[in-house]
Amino acid sequence: MKINRIKIFQPINKNTLLSNVLQTADWIEKYGHIEGDEEHWDVAPGKTTDNRELLLNDTSVYGGAAGISLFYIRLFDVTGEEKWLIKAEAGINYCIKQYQGKEAFFTNERYLPGAYTGYMNGPSGGAYVALKLYQTTGKEEYKTFALRVADDAVETAEEGKNCWSKDYSFLGGGGLILFLLEIYEFSKKKKYLDTAKKAAEYILDQKEESPWGGYRWYVMPTDTFPTIRKAGGYFPGFEYGAAGCGYILAKVYEYTKDERFLTAAKKAAEYIKNIADYSEDHKAALVRYNDTYLTDLYYLGVCQGPIGTSRLFYELYCRTGEESYKTFVLQLTDGLLLSGAPLIHSRGYWRTNCYCCGGAGMLEHFINIHKLTGNRKYLEAAYNAAESVIGESTTRDELRMWYTSWNRHEPEKSDTYTGLYHGSTGCASSLLYFYQYLTKNAGLVPYLEDPYKRLFL
Repeated sequence: MKINRIKIFQPINKNTLLSNVLQTADWIEKYGHIEGDEEHWDVAPGKTTDNRELLLNDTSVYGGAAGISLFYIRLFDVTGEEKWLIKAEAGINYCIKQYQGKEAFFTNERYLPGAYTGYMNGPSGGAYVALKLYQTTGKEEYKTFALRVADDAVETAEEGKNCWSKDYSFLGGGGLILFLLEIYEFSKKKKYLDTAKKAAEYILDQKEESPWGGYRWYVMPTDTFPTIRKAGGYFPGFEYGAAGCGYILAKVYEYTKDERFLTAAKKAAEYIKNIADYSEDHKAALVRYNDTYLTDLYYLGVCQGPIGTSRLFYELYCRTGEESYKTFVLQLTDGLLLSGAPLIHSRGYWRTNCYCCGGAGMLEHFINIHKLTGNRKYLEAAYNAAESVIGESTTRDELRMWYTSWNRHEPEKSDTYTGLYHGSTGCASSLLYFYQYLTKNAGLVPYLEDPYKRLFL
């Protein structure tokens, strides 16, 4: 039965998607600080933040200028308006100006030191976006910066650990491996691949046989982790768990063809499948947040949920052609849908309006899975996700932003952030991704760690 809606409540269309994106861009610019040809943005408007706080560096791809610049490259690609490209360049110019050289790969932080210097928080995030700017503009200074950061990463690598620290998750040193692979693919200089392989060897050495079969990694010390605070728990997810370790190793295999890396990645997948919980018909699956503690908690986003975990399985499907890996991608996606997300919130999908662990990441995932399968239910899921993302936003004076409870262990705290992975930029970026898909059946400049980008090549 056709519903006769009041006009303002009509289902979203391409025009409403783009208008929401532009309203967000206007809001972000309220908190921009321009000095010459540089610009940076307040990480948390109205609050004082410390760059030493984890993932809140104002140059980072996670919450700072590098991530906002990536969004502006996307917006330029969609609209063709030069002003957005100028904004993207200004953000990366700020990252270049703030770069500390080799010192940026060292920290005195004791807790997760790699997360302070790695791809998400450190200079390589800006270097990745600078490379994308070079490929858009042809300006040599952006290529020079990307290669300089990569060279410094190579020269600061050490033996006996994950090259930069013992924190080898994607959130830590593991992300630098993916960055160096990207630079190797661009430059074909073997030193980048050699360092990436050396760092991956450390991840390989840290694997453990799991009680359920396959390999797991003790990536994150759970005695200091705020949601657990007891030692000995293993995370199966992407940003700091087995899925991320397996994914990194599978990517290193892609370039080295060293079977040890592929074997370990397959073993990571085996472990994850064995601890998964399945629907009665076995068509849907979800993976617990931790294999020891909080085993009835299911994160639903990129960080520790099915979106991130599926990336390992999609990568293995691409590397091996084995349908079982693609099948598990769909089982995870259907598990996400059976949870009621993105419309229904749960313990593992709290009011976190962001790309990292919220509806924005779900939206981009559903688009990718529709592209992969052609199954209309995933396109409908993308529409629902877009409605949900927009519905969670707040508008004031034609400016659009999102409040989010970023920390799972502090769900009562809700603030606005500007960033790509945990702020309003990420929400707008996902809506823009949907706009591009509906308009041109195409993708946009991808996040470094997203394997589904090959669907749009």
